[in-house]
Amino acid sequence: MRFNVLLVLLLSSWGLYGQYGETIRSGRPGQAIGAFTVGKNVLQVQSGITFGWLEFEESGSEINSINPSVVIRFGIAERIEISGVVGYSSLEEKFSSEVDKYGGISAAQIGVRFNLRDGQGSGPNIGIQSRLRLNVLSDDFNQENLGNTTILSVTQGLGPKFGLATNLGVTWIGNGSNPLGTYVLNFGYDVSAKVSVFVENYGVMNNSDINTRFDTGLGYLVNPNLKLDFSVGYGNNQDLEDYFFDIGFSWRTLAKPR
Repeated sequence: MRFNVLLVLLLSSWGLYGQYGETIRSGRPGQAIGAFTVGKNVLQVQSGITFGWLEFEESGSEINSINPSVVIRFGIAERIEISGVVGYSSLEEKFSSEVDKYGGISAAQIGVRFNLRDGQGSGPNIGIQSRLRLNVLSDDFNQENLGNTTILSVTQGLGPKFGLATNLGVTWIGNGSNPLGTYVLNFGYDVSAKVSVFVENYGVMNNSDINTRFDTGLGYLVNPNLKLDFSVGYGNNQDLEDYFFDIGFSWRTLAKPR
């Protein structure tokens, strides 16, 4: 059962052109990562908290979770950034009259992202991100060995207001199991200069099994360097029905003069 929880949590991005945008680019809200880096000497923080509900239809058990996380990104060059992720999970598992509570550090990653192509309005933007999944987690979540998640991101404008982001990835959890394939298909729309919305389908492929989910949400640009967000999601796979909602923010600053 706890493997299913971890799988859902897994489901809970050099210089011809500059990467620094007029407004903040963030991987929040949603599951997709972008093709761009944050820009040289830019420090960016993306933080949020996810509230989740999982129901095992056959057994009647359920798991409620609270999962805060933070991502820190720093641009060491216009097209290269380094990043780190820390996540915490608090879970309550209910079966019949029994209740089991556990929690701790559930994610710890470090990695790098490269922007391989800046479309500059013509053709797609392409980036690749790779992060080590560290085996320094709390006992309920830790894996035996180091793992890795590598994602190829392709983004493309579909007119002045629409955008499409596609992610394809592979994950080695670090417990000796087969690698997992991952995908995200994200459609975004700019309602106004400050408000954007999205809908996406994402999933994990394990041999012949595919776990797929949907989510949607919105972002609000407070100012060019601060963005607030909210999203909700749903999935129903292999006797496991799950829901979540997530709130958070993204913020950036120049760590050094450009």
